[in-house]
Amino acid sequence: MWFVTRRRYLRDLAAERAETRRVKQVKDDFWQQRDEAMAAARTAARQFAEADATNRRLAGRVEELGKRVSALTESDPEYLADLEQQLAAEKRRADRLQARLDDAVGMPEGGPIADSGPWQPAARAPKPGVKP
Repeated sequence: MWFVTRRRYLRDLAAERAETRRVKQVKDDFWQQRDEAMAAARTAARQFAEADATNRRLAGRVEELGKRVSALTESDPEYLADLEQQLAAEKRRADRLQARLDDAVGMPEGGPIADSGPWQPAARAPKPGVKP
């Protein structure tokens, strides 16, 4: 049988109580974090449900408007011709802007650059399948 001094008993008792307080604090922190996470999950679920409902409503509206625009476009050949002219003008404008950009950055008129060696470091190996 081993005897324990009063001093050692009180020291061990204080350590046990401190450990118990620490474990209770960890438990309380866990429950608080769990409650916060559940509240955030409920909020996110509600927001997703609202966004989904809005998205479904808007998808229906977009489909309805698309059908209406198609019907209007098909019913008015002059409007369709005007839209085609505007589309062709925008394509020409985009092609001109692309040509200006290519010219500004030194791209050749024939398309992509075959060899980037003049401005790339010599240590860089060419990509496989690219002919110099």
